[in-house]
Amino acid sequence: MKTILVCCGTGVATSPQVANKINDFLAEQGLDHLAKATPEPIGEAKTTIENDDNVIIYVGIAPADSDLQEVLDANHVVGMVGLPWLTGMDQDNANQKVADIVKQAE
Repeated sequence: MKTILVCCGTGVATSPQVANKINDFLAEQGLDHLAKATPEPIGEAKTTIENDDNVIIYVGIAPADSDLQEVLDANHVVGMVGLPWLTGMDQDNANQKVADIVKQAE
């Protein structure tokens, strides 16, 4: 199963909220057997991505800094910003992008 890593400052507030919305979308689309969104503190993101080949998408509440972006690029992980799931603005497009990436990783 592929992982969608959802990170915020501590991994206990906004990232679980966003991860739940993504997981609900995956279930609605019948893709929940292929991928799962998992919340995590941003401080652990680099290590997780470097050590887990199943991470295919990184969703940060804020855009990735240059160090994290290097890790994303080196590990072929797509970076996304989590604001669409928090605000509802452009959420359909963000969901579609997630679905497309999950299907490609199948």
